[in-house]
Amino acid sequence: MGSSAGAHLAARPTVRLVAVLTASVLLGLAPAAAPAATDTGTDTATDTGTDTGTDTGTDTGMQAEADGRAIDVRLRAAVRQLPAATETRAGYDRDKFRHWVDANGDCQDTRDEVLATESRVAVSGCDITTGRWRSYYDGLTWSSSGDVDIDHLVPLAEAWDSGARRWNGDTRERFANDLGDRRALVAVTDNVNQSKGDQDIADWRPQRARCRYVGEWAAVKTRWSLRVDRAEKRALRRLADGCRNVVLHVRKARIQLGGGGGGDGDPQPQGRMRIAGVVYDPPGTDTENGETVTLVNRGKRAQLHGFTLRDEAGASYRLPAYRIGSDARVTVHSGSGSDRRGHLYAGWGFTWNNDGDTARLRSPGGDVVDTCSWGDGPGTAVC
Repeated sequence: MGSSAGAHLAARPTVRLVAVLTASVLLGLAPAAAPAATDTGTDTATDTGTDTGTDTGTDTGMQAEADGRAIDVRLRAAVRQLPAATETRAGYDRDKFRHWVDANGDCQDTRDEVLATESRVAVSGCDITTGRWRSYYDGLTWSSSGDVDIDHLVPLAEAWDSGARRWNGDTRERFANDLGDRRALVAVTDNVNQSKGDQDIADWRPQRARCRYVGEWAAVKTRWSLRVDRAEKRALRRLADGCRNVVLHVRKARIQLGGGGGGDGDPQPQGRMRIAGVVYDPPGTDTENGETVTLVNRGKRAQLHGFTLRDEAGASYRLPAYRIGSDARVTVHSGSGSDRRGHLYAGWGFTWNNDGDTARLRSPGGDVVDTCSWGDGPGTAVC
């Protein structure tokens, strides 16, 4: 029978928050020591230190090309200087921001690059599954990457509303994969990222370290020459007035216009992929390839490259380049084999727990698009 050691409970709190940024991106805030995962501390909204400057990212992935200007600006001045304008979401499609990409060809995509950078212990491999990430939003610490999302601090939809709809596809891709400023992408507790969604700072702020969040929001908006609406500007000014007026170091990103209809860098369509069923305890002789997950495309013809399938213990399989038609199915086997039409092989060995597990399918953008859970049952889950 297939089983995987270390599987954790599927049920999670409704509110859990984001993993730690490294000290170099702090906007004048000294982080608390990493607490246990039961930390329920209150908001640490005031800045308590001097500005430590902007981290300019790493050389391990896609960095937004700068337009040559480096700006040093006080927090409140940065907020005042953000141009106010009416925002519109007309024409928005998340797929217009291609992510996650492996820009430097080292086998780690942007999500894994951020996980590697922010882990408090050494990590390795192409698809990072374990490490140590501390959420600066709530102070919680996680060891499985399955508990962690990579949050666009300024959500993609908010960026679209604020000016990205006028960008070409290459600029939107660089924004969505910005490793040039560690404030742009943060490792977050998955449920908290989902509770944030695409809300701007007027409607959502973390429970803790709000001054840091305000500074990072203003810095990312400044870096990418994005606008704010009136409610957002009022909220930023009110919040910034309650924080230390630290210096933000920002390097402006290069913006190329091209409209919202496509252009260079537009991704392949992702369809509407769903989990149709899981065979976790196959009848007869129990072999690795008897364990299967069947995926079905409920949308238009799609490209599966970049989708990932994960179990509760953190085992992860990144789907290869594979085109799937509308209403077509593909079977993912737990064992090893040669991929062919209709069949892919994860190379996990036994992975699905017979006494309860959850299969999660994530889009290339890291969003959970479907789950399939089961308890101790007949060996097959129909989802």
